[in-house]
Amino acid sequence: MKKRQKKQQGLSLIELMIAITIGTFISLLVVQYMVTSSRLFKDQGADTNLEQNATFAISYLSQFIRQAGTREDYGTVVPLYSGACENFDPCTSDGAGMASVTAAETSDRIAVQMHPDNGLDCTGTPLPGGSLLANVFYIAANVDEPTINSLYCRGYDITEEEWLSAGVAVIDGVDQMQVLYGVADSSERIFSYVDAARVPNVDGSAVKGWNRVRAIKLAILVSDGYDSRTVDLDTRNYQLLDGPRLSITDRVSRRIYSTTIALNSKLL
Repeated sequence: MKKRQKKQQGLSLIELMIAITIGTFISLLVVQYMVTSSRLFKDQGADTNLEQNATFAISYLSQFIRQAGTREDYGTVVPLYSGACENFDPCTSDGAGMASVTAAETSDRIAVQMHPDNGLDCTGTPLPGGSLLANVFYIAANVDEPTINSLYCRGYDITEEEWLSAGVAVIDGVDQMQVLYGVADSSERIFSYVDAARVPNVDGSAVKGWNRVRAIKLAILVSDGYDSRTVDLDTRNYQLLDGPRLSITDRVSRRIYSTTIALNSKLL
């Protein structure tokens, strides 16, 4: 008796279409997962960069601001320099940014006055013996990457009325800086935080007004510096202390950080 051979049957058209559909769906899920994971990784990387930039910038500024008004003989001087630093006039000023990049033009500038213990300015440049120093901090477009703003520092010899060196970019990705000055009454209690223009009015003269500054409130707008496809193109608004409201349209991640710094020279 001959055995009947079963005919090999292939997939029907319907089965093939179902298999293709399922395979396509699974592939789309895998691609979506990979894209989402990549975006999360990039977002986490951007957040890390923002945190690191902000932490370093605030720590760096705080280090010098705390020394405002100190002298090597343990005496004190006026903590902030309000005179002219050549083309920076006045050296401590509201809305004195030096850049064409978004947000930098309205940044404040602060000149911390002191006799440094180590004889160096904020860039590491030696200060002539006996000279009074102003460490000047401001926001400007980075010389090497003009599309990115940076926090700059530069030392000014107040006694000789000349810059000690060129400005140095301390940290990239700082788009904006706003500063308020905490002024004290006769009982040494801070009664108000005001901008640089209003400090001289506190006690009738610039010297007396600046001598009443006991603390500094500082806010910075920090970015990762680059357009990112993980950030939607949108207009975002930022408000730093008493500064102008900023409306920026791009794909750059940004965040505001702030702190209040007591002047050590006024706690002696």
